[in-house]
Amino acid sequence: MSKERIYWPLGLDKSVTITEKALVHKIKDVCRLRISQSLYLFDGKGEEVRYFIEKVSKGAVVLTKDKSICRQALPKKRIYLGFPLTREERVDFILQKCVELGVSGFIPFISERSISKFPSANRIRRWQKIIAEATRQSGRLWLPIIEQTVKFNDLISRPYALKIAGSIEGKIIKQDISPALGEVLIVVGPEGDFSPQEYEALAKSGFQFIKLACVILRVETAAVFAAGLVNYFTISR
Repeated sequence: MSKERIYWPLGLDKSVTITEKALVHKIKDVCRLRISQSLYLFDGKGEEVRYFIEKVSKGAVVLTKDKSICRQALPKKRIYLGFPLTREERVDFILQKCVELGVSGFIPFISERSISKFPSANRIRRWQKIIAEATRQSGRLWLPIIEQTVKFNDLISRPYALKIAGSIEGKIIKQDISPALGEVLIVVGPEGDFSPQEYEALAKSGFQFIKLACVILRVETAAVFAAGLVNYFTISR
């Protein structure tokens, strides 16, 4: 039986009063929860708590804490995805699906063939909402982060236990990604692929090139497939 969950970063106190219009609507009219029924709140920092609905009014829902259901330490094995700025609907898809596939952090970047305009504050807030909803839906306890947009060279110079880049000329992954690794960075290229100079920079920065398919993939397809593949060989084992 599924349970109703809400992301609540404001503190899992003994009593919680929800007044945000969208959340009140969701509880009352979408989930159709009533007094004495249960609702689960998670803080995005590893804890989820069950609450009972104590009071429902036109503009507020009052909850009473029952007990702590689950606590989870920050996973030692974490996947970070670097993706190029691209069209909004494609970024939305990348964020939603890759949260479901276990990505812990997203790093948008600007490369030679990507969109070069830094995202607005409104767009970043939209991304954060998509991540929070995907986290809620997928049952995860830790909210993945989305970092500020960086330039390509700044991203690839960062140190990680393993750095992977998708390339149609890369090698095929079998079982050579150790599940004992800590942080893994995956980078996928923009429409039109990385430039020759960028491929050279990736190699010099210690990236391993993996073959995701025998055909050219769109940005969002490559991102989702790479995240799922690395998750299978690391987090899921």
